[in-house]
Amino acid sequence: MAKPIIVDTGNKYGNMNSAKKFYPEDWTPEQRAREFLKHRIAVGNDYGFDGHKMFMADQEHKTGTYFEITNDYVEANPNGWTDIPQDILIITEKTPGIVIGHPVADCPVVMMTDVKKGVTAIGHCSAELIDKKMPMMVADALLSAYHSRDEDIITYVSSCASDSWTYNNYPSWAKDAIMWEGGIYTDDNNIFHIDLRKVIAKQLQERNISNVNFNMNDTITNENYFSNFAASPYGLNDPSKEGRNFDGIFYPEENRGKAR
Repeated sequence: MAKPIIVDTGNKYGNMNSAKKFYPEDWTPEQRAREFLKHRIAVGNDYGFDGHKMFMADQEHKTGTYFEITNDYVEANPNGWTDIPQDILIITEKTPGIVIGHPVADCPVVMMTDVKKGVTAIGHCSAELIDKKMPMMVADALLSAYHSRDEDIITYVSSCASDSWTYNNYPSWAKDAIMWEGGIYTDDNNIFHIDLRKVIAKQLQERNISNVNFNMNDTITNENYFSNFAASPYGLNDPSKEGRNFDGIFYPEENRGKAR
């Protein structure tokens, strides 16, 4: 059974979406789309997949809905990056070379693989979605779609901001104060620090997901990553950190080597 490959671009390939704010002001949507496709192709060349075959979920529902990317769907959408309203994406070992992931800055992507059934689900976990328990919903999606057992799931949590991510006030998205206990704390200056990893770990433990691997790279301080907080004038005000990384996963194609 093929082992899925993690994609973690950092800022190596440039910005990993087509949002207007990350490109020259006079560029048209078509120019931005072409440039973004160049970035995707470059990533694919290094990792061993076709950069056209990259997909993300728009996460419009925020309730744990999921969508499986099949070979038929890819054939109908050969340029990838379609509008998918669901929250969680699924691929299987029967869809090699298809990448699911998200352009991210400081919030992680939670990826879960059922190693017995050869199926993987992912969800982008912003602070708001962590509050809604999206990490747990990724496991629920595998259970619903493939009857995955907790003990067969290996979880990877991508790079994200450390607790150097701060707020001047208690954040409005933190509705579940009990869940965020210890994950939001104040320092001597009454500045609120956010520890996403701590809360994700707590949720996964509650959900009985025990095999969890965290990428400990800090997007705020690591020079190899873009960071919304570091770029923001309300954060570190560092324009060089403006952009989006891409974190995702795919099953390798048997006859396509990884050049990276």
